[in-house]
Amino acid sequence: MSATSLTWGGCSIPGPGGLPAVAVSLTGPSLAHAQAQARSAIAAGADVLELRVDLLEEAGAPAAPLDAATAAARILECLRGLGEAIDGVDAAAPVLLTCRTAAEGGQAHLDDAAYGALLCSVLDGLADWPLEHRPAAIDLEVQRGCLRRICEQAHGLGVDVVASFHDFEATPADEVLEGVLTRMASEGADLAKIAVWPTSADDVARLLGVCARATAGAGTGLGVPVAAMSMGALGAVSRVAPAFGTALTFAVVPDGQGQSRASAPGQLPLQDVRRCLELLRA
Repeated sequence: MSATSLTWGGCSIPGPGGLPAVAVSLTGPSLAHAQAQARSAIAAGADVLELRVDLLEEAGAPAAPLDAATAAARILECLRGLGEAIDGVDAAAPVLLTCRTAAEGGQAHLDDAAYGALLCSVLDGLADWPLEHRPAAIDLEVQRGCLRRICEQAHGLGVDVVASFHDFEATPADEVLEGVLTRMASEGADLAKIAVWPTSADDVARLLGVCARATAGAGTGLGVPVAAMSMGALGAVSRVAPAFGTALTFAVVPDGQGQSRASAPGQLPLQDVRRCLELLRA
């Protein structure tokens, strides 16, 4: 069980009993589609909604990069539109705002400087929003090199930061993953997230071990909640294994047209994830 936890809009991460909170990614491609996905996800019991603005046509995807101010304004309009769609919904879930770059499996074609400038502009825009309308957290790719700066700005607005690292080709060595997690925590992240590709069962086992060590008891763990996922069918067990300490996992739900679109390989239906988590509760 994780020694630390977060609270996003009344949602505990990890959840009661140390079970990971379950997030559903809103994958568009239009804002209207994402709004419908959000309502379906809330009805299905999602704890967190991840708004993937890099996948939304209204935010400019997959068009050529915009200047930071224009792109940020579009992202904020999408965020506002999502808020309007779920405003007043019973038990509405907190929002994690994510703009995933092409370097880590998304559709935002941004270099490091443009990525940092965009997130700064988004946070600048959020400064005028009431606290209750701001996202609970914003995702930031640790490899872009701006984690410490964005954390300071986000924390000043009461917004948490999820530092993320993706490898779609392999599972790096344990010491590499542990170093990434340590860097995330030391630079101010509130939650450290790693998602990697397994080429063998041993890779999945190693990832689970890294997560377990990072979320060990007080004084021996990382000090922040960790979300660790091994992608693809081979790594599916990592998404439903609460004993290893992951604080947040991702699942899919059908949208209004009955379609399910995962934001990463290996995501399982939300109801199946819930059932497995309860069965495997430590």
